[in-house]
Amino acid sequence: MRSILFHVDVDAFFASAEQLRNPFLRGRPVAVGSGVIASCSYEARSRGLSNGMALHQAQRICPELVVVEGRYEVYRCLTDALWEICLRYAPAIETFLDEALCDFSGTDRIYPDLVEVGHRLRREVREEIGLPVTVGIAKNRMMARLASKSAKPDGLRMIPPGQEEVVLLPLGIEHLPGVGPKTAALFQEMKIRTVGEFRAIPRQTLEGMLGKVGHDLYDRARGEDTRAVEEREIPRTISRETTFHEATAKREEIDGMLFYLVDRGMRTIRQLGLQVRTVKVSLRYSDWVREEATLSFSPTSIDEEVQPLVRQLLWGRYTRRVTLRHVGVVFRNFSRQGAQLDLFSDQRFRLLHEAVDQIRERFGHGAIVAGRAISLLGKIPHDSYGYILRTPSLTK
Repeated sequence: MRSILFHVDVDAFFASAEQLRNPFLRGRPVAVGSGVIASCSYEARSRGLSNGMALHQAQRICPELVVVEGRYEVYRCLTDALWEICLRYAPAIETFLDEALCDFSGTDRIYPDLVEVGHRLRREVREEIGLPVTVGIAKNRMMARLASKSAKPDGLRMIPPGQEEVVLLPLGIEHLPGVGPKTAALFQEMKIRTVGEFRAIPRQTLEGMLGKVGHDLYDRARGEDTRAVEEREIPRTISRETTFHEATAKREEIDGMLFYLVDRGMRTIRQLGLQVRTVKVSLRYSDWVREEATLSFSPTSIDEEVQPLVRQLLWGRYTRRVTLRHVGVVFRNFSRQGAQLDLFSDQRFRLLHEAVDQIRERFGHGAIVAGRAISLLGKIPHDSYGYILRTPSLTK
């Protein structure tokens, strides 16, 4: 089985998130942090600033620097939205603060062209969330990280299996993963400055010098990294929301959008192997008044059990004679799916959704437009990935 991983990394994440939130900051040198720079924009980096630099020093170098305090809750929402997009394609992902490792091993038949998949993923992140991401593709996590690092910012690079030496041999020894400043200085004193020169050292010698670290570095210098991808935790919430292109009071249009939002949310819930027990519907009128309603029920991953409950919530709350501008559905209170099925109808619906999900996984969510969502055709832009919503969806 072919082993292939994507390393998906948000470029200058905290700074990019602040520029996304505040259009005034776009194109300006931005630093996020307190005392020291936690993240700085590429505009700031072009002026000589870097992460970890003291802010007072940075402001002397770049007087026009805009300093912003971090907003972790905002960053968490944005990255969880990114992980949802990754899960549209990858069977398993391992997530970090601003990056993900996506395991595409064994997907040869589904994705014969992984570079195209990488470009598609980057495009969806840019269009739906607004953040720039770089993707590195290689046979293991170390090489995928090196590929993305060399493609930054806002790029993509694939290192085909068997081509690892092209990247590794000229690489400075300080850039080999696992080599810290002290270890790099040690080898540089020995006149060993590149990974190619480092590879001449026998494994036994490295183990004698560095113990297990030496053993691992011997393998990494040859492009080997056997660490597996560890899948993500259960999210706190999954939301689907959108702003209508034009405020509306048309029941058919509102029902169609509500159906579509639940359809998208429930598919993600099934992809994660979860069941949901609580749903909240939120709406915003054209005069900016907001309302919401929440309901809990028996755990399920079946659309047909959730759709009528969501409609009941919305139409029970939508009582004003004012057009709607925004509607959203938030799912929370998740549990892992059990193997036991109580009803024959549950099994029938599960088999149906498995078949539909497999088709959408291969051809895009828009390959099948279901139920009331059909009423949106011709009214909202649509492509092979589904309706093009105006507001990004979030998982927290």
